[in-house]
Amino acid sequence: MKKGVLINVLLLLCLTLFPQVSESKSGVKQFNISKTGADLKKFTDQSRSRTDISPPVITLETPVLSQDSLVKSDTRTLIVKGKVEDQGGIFAVMVNGVEAIVSADGQFLAEVPQAFGRNTVRIVATDMALNNTMVQFHSERPTQIITDPASERAAEPEAPVKEKNSYSIQITQPSASTVITASDKYNLEACIKATAPIRKLVIYRDNSFVNGYLGNKIIPNGDCAFQVDEIVALKLGFNDVRIEIFADDDTVSNSVTIEYSLHAARNFALLIGNEKYDDPGIMELSEPLNDATELYKTLTTEYNFETDNVILLKNPTKADIIGTLHQLRSRIEPFDNLLIFYAGHGFWDEGMGVGYWLPRDASKNNPVNWIPNTDLTNYLGAIKSKHTLLIADACFSGGIFKTRSAFSATYAIEMLYQMDSRKAITSGTLTEVPDKSVFFQYLIKNLKENTNEYLSAEELFSKMRMAVINNSENVPQFGTIQNVGDEGGDFIFIRGRK
Repeated sequence: MKKGVLINVLLLLCLTLFPQVSESKSGVKQFNISKTGADLKKFTDQSRSRTDISPPVITLETPVLSQDSLVKSDTRTLIVKGKVEDQGGIFAVMVNGVEAIVSADGQFLAEVPQAFGRNTVRIVATDMALNNTMVQFHSERPTQIITDPASERAAEPEAPVKEKNSYSIQITQPSASTVITASDKYNLEACIKATAPIRKLVIYRDNSFVNGYLGNKIIPNGDCAFQVDEIVALKLGFNDVRIEIFADDDTVSNSVTIEYSLHAARNFALLIGNEKYDDPGIMELSEPLNDATELYKTLTTEYNFETDNVILLKNPTKADIIGTLHQLRSRIEPFDNLLIFYAGHGFWDEGMGVGYWLPRDASKNNPVNWIPNTDLTNYLGAIKSKHTLLIADACFSGGIFKTRSAFSATYAIEMLYQMDSRKAITSGTLTEVPDKSVFFQYLIKNLKENTNEYLSAEELFSKMRMAVINNSENVPQFGTIQNVGDEGGDFIFIRGRK
């Protein structure tokens, strides 16, 4: 055999038999386990040609190792905790062949039994492309000195019976075993009481790991051996949240059920209909009050709006409208939602680039009682609701937008609701609209005919948009009201529970 060919064969054989070694962030050796021999036959050509060839990175946090990768412990089990990272996602983390508990952000936790003498602990992380990384170290448990039990009993007096240790978990928030919330996050609070040390504490949601604390992190706080104060992310629907504590002689748990429901939020509405005007120079209208009243009935009978939280203003003055907006600032809380509807005259000042609503006491030639869009947006920013939707059926109502957003992909209702929103639907751009509103006709039609439990404002607009365009000279608009707190979410119309 030629010398060059022989060298290439030897190099290939070395690469096959010996794994690559890399350093982790903690200084622990990490071995990239390559599949060889019979294992390679299990992979298709497509698997071997995948682009993700980078193994995951393991950072070991507990236990703390010596320079020769050794840890000494006299306990029966060893807590292993750390973090695993990979851009493609983690498939599994195995510790001595047993799958570890892994949180969504890569934190893992495992409990390894220890025999007397030297033990080997092997952590293997596998990513979604089946790349492997291994971290290995040794633990040493002092050898137990075995004596004759009979001689010990003869030499020593009988030990007194020890009192059994007690452990308890008192969940203080929520205060009841079942609670409903409109937020996708819940602040879980609990007081842990114990007469002996606790080795670890773990919090689960629907049996999935949320967070864990080892014994050295379980520090007394007042009357509590440990105070739990944890933000738990919730999924829509029922969430079983459990706290479990582990001691040498007992394991205790306690749980609560937290329902995350959009129905738990309060929905407020301010409905304004202006058709009568004090100034004879402003033409009176005939439909705004009928439209506002019809919307009031639909929201309070078919959707999740309580009558006490819906305000209908008939032919209000500027002071009536501004005063009501000011009152809503003190009533509405961060998990509440607000719908504002306006039907009446509007005006666009081309020179100033500002749109106005014209309340009952507006004068044709004096803007002192006009309501500029800037005042409206200031109040929309000051009212700290979760979601605010403005529906304006007026001439030049499109001037409320500083920019208009294009339609994005359809997101799940849960994702849209989690993010704050400040949105608007208007009957036109900068054009006049007729007294008999085609815009309102299709708005109320789609609200009444909707059979889904949840209807986003963007979906409502998309259902009515073409019908309005095809039956009028106006092009309705949907978009984000800029600079008042929109974070990409949307207002959700929720069908009332019967």
